Amino acid sequence: MTTFGEINEPSSRTAWEDWDEVLYTENCTDLRLEKEVEVPKQIDTFIILEGKYLYDCVRAHHELDLVNASPEVGLRIFKTKKLNNYVCMIRDYNLIQSSEIVELLKKYINMSIDVIGILTKPLVDYQVSERITNDYVIRCLSASKPTRDLDKTFPHLEQPNIISGICAGVLCWREVTDKPAVVIVCYMEHPEEQIILELNNLLEKFKVISQVEKAHRDNLLNSNLYI
Repeated sequence: MTTFGEINEPSSRTAWEDWDEVLYTENCTDLRLEKEVEVPKQIDTFIILEGKYLYDCVRAHHELDLVNASPEVGLRIFKTKKLNNYVCMIRDYNLIQSSEIVELLKKYINMSIDVIGILTKPLVDYQVSERITNDYVIRCLSASKPTRDLDKTFPHLEQPNIISGICAGVLCWREVTDKPAVVIVCYMEHPEEQIILELNNLLEKFKVISQVEKAHRDNLLNSNLYI
């Protein structure tokens, strides 16, 4: 039993769980970007693509120029060829390192007029009272200041749903610094075989991919590996 402002330690060793002594920093390394690259004094939109689904959506296109990377966490930063937008792609990472990764990106975050985060989560994680009949659900969280020109607005993410990780950290930082930001969350049922047009249209708008009509996903379910 604890009260606000008070910490009560267990009186017996048996009250500790097995994982209480695990040092989570054992497998973590000091993160840094590969190159010392000057960050532009102004970026129109900084886009964060978090997750394997988004990584696979973008990798087949050639609209991005690699600027920097952090191989320890599989993070890469690109500039779009046609607009003054920057894109951060990260496929998988240790959630405990979220704060460190946000620190790596802070210069880009601070120099951007707008920040848009996009992440995907399993549909089973979406908590809602009514029955879900679609294969995916798209929701958003935004800072107090709205972003400029999103063509499509998505419903606000309902409680008790929450987000964590890099996008959540970036959104919090933009809110603290009184700057616009939005995070778009896509809950999906079959990420290995789905093409979400709303997300692809958004990526095309900011010139992350070329044309939605050419979107193609290489996946195991569509292959003849087991035939």
